[in-house]
Formats: sequence, structure tokens, C-alpha cells
Amino acid sequence: MEAPTVDHELFWISGSPYAWRVQLALGYKGVPYASRRMDSARQENRSPAFIVLNPRGKVPVLKTGNVALYESVAIMAFLDRAHPAVPLFGQTVKEHGHIWQRVSEFENYTRDMLDVEIVRPLLRGYAKDDPGAMRASAARVYDALGWMEQALSIAPYLAGNDITAADIVALPNIQMLRRVAVRPQAIEMALGLETLDAHLPALGAWLSRMEAMRGYDAAYPPHWRI
Repeated sequence: MEAPTVDHELFWISGSPYAWRVQLALGYKGVPYASRRMDSARQENRSPAFIVLNPRGKVPVLKTGNVALYESVAIMAFLDRAHPAVPLFGQTVKEHGHIWQRVSEFENYTRDMLDVEIVRPLLRGYAKDDPGAMRASAARVYDALGWMEQALSIAPYLAGNDITAADIVALPNIQMLRRVAVRPQAIEMALGLETLDAHLPALGAWLSRMEAMRGYDAAYPPHWRI
């Protein structure tokens, strides 16, 4: 049996939610690719060779032949056109618009609330500088996730009955939030985010479904397994 043809190279860093999105998309679609894991501690993403691929020095980058594409959602859209058999952006005009609406809702109104106000402070060690502000931000997380809870109370996935780009865009950031929410510092500050699944049961059930999706285990950040 011949090995599948590999047309794509993916440059990624373990734990990057944006690279994780693309890995999930590739895995769910069943698209083979050559993995190019980079070491951020050694600043490999700032090397002259990588800057040629992405002048911003960020992952992910998908290299296909002589073309290098960056920005995670753009890569996902490219993959959907290149490998349409398992669609992520819908099959009809109506589905396409609805999925992009959900993607935009997460990117514009939810992602930074989770990442900038909760995840980064806890990961980088400056959350303890202002516990009161952290608790206020944690309270706003539930409001920021409210539209997702409502959508998932109606349908199993964010844009309907099937996994789409909207779910894959949101999943890594939600998992990052869950990961930092159980850190001792978060518990000591009484952020209350360790019970996220219980407070948002539809979101919790969605997370269980997403963790069972094709390609999830292979895309899981390897350094999280340690």
C-alpha cells in the first residue's frame, strides 16, 4: 500500500492555539502533512529562514510547494478549498455565511477576553499583581462565553449539527482557559473558572464531543502530556 502523498508542511509550536487550530483542521479532514515543530525557547520562529516564510515570525505557517501561507483562519479556508471532501466552511451559501459569522463572533468578542485577560496573566506570572482585576475578568468570562452556551443548547456544534471551522477556531482557546483555570494560583485567587463545565453544561458537553473528534489526539500539544 502506497503512502499518501504529502503536499503540505506545517510549521508549528506546541501549545500555540493558532497552530493547534490548523493541526485539528488537517487531522479532521484527514489531510497528511509534514510536521515541522519549532522550538520557541531557541527562537527558531525568529530565524532568518523562518522569517522568509512569515515576516511576522509567528506560527502557524503552511508551506505548499513554493507558497507559504500564514494566519490560522486563512490557512483553514485554504485547506477547505484545496481539500473539500470534509467541509469546514459549509456546503451552501447560507451555511458558509453562518459559519463565518460564528468564527467572527469568537475572534472579535471572545478570544481576547480569554487570552489577554486570563490565560496570559496566569501563564506569564503577572496575574498575582492584581487579584481583584483577575477576579473581575474571570466573572466576565461567563458573559463572554454566554453566546456559545446558548448556541450549543440548540445544536451540538456552534454552527449546527456538524463540526465546522467555528468549533475548531474556538476549541484551543477554550482548552487553554481550562488548563490555566486549575493552576494553584488561579485557585488561590478564587477565580472560579475551574468549574466552567458545570456552570456552562452545554459548553461542557460540546468539549467532550470535540475531544472525541477525528484528529484530536494527534493534535494535542505534546508538552501538555508531560
